[in-house]
Amino acid sequence: MAISTGKVHFGSKMAFRELLRGRIKMAIVSSNCPEGTRNRIMDYGKLSEVPVIVYPKDSMDLGVLCGKPFPISAIVINDPGDSKILTLEKSQNAQ
Repeated sequence: MAISTGKVHFGSKMAFRELLRGRIKMAIVSSNCPEGTRNRIMDYGKLSEVPVIVYPKDSMDLGVLCGKPFPISAIVINDPGDSKILTLEKSQNAQ
C-alpha cells in the first residue's frame, strides 16, 4: 500500500542519500543485505532517530513483496500514503 499510495525509494544508495537528508520516516533492509551496508543503514537510522526494520526474508522475497521483478536490499519510506506501515515499528517495539 505504501508503494502505490506513498513515496518510497528502493536500494541501499537511495537509503543512504535519504537518511543523510533526513527525509524518511522508516527504513527496511532485507536479511541478506551485506553486513556492512546493513550496519551503515542502521547506524544512520539511529543518528537520524528513524526506525530501521530488518525484513526476515531475503532480498528476492522483498522485491516480490514490493511487486518488482528484481531483488531489493533496502527500502526507505518518505511518505507512507494510505498504509499503516509506521505502526509496524511500534508493534515490534511492544514485543
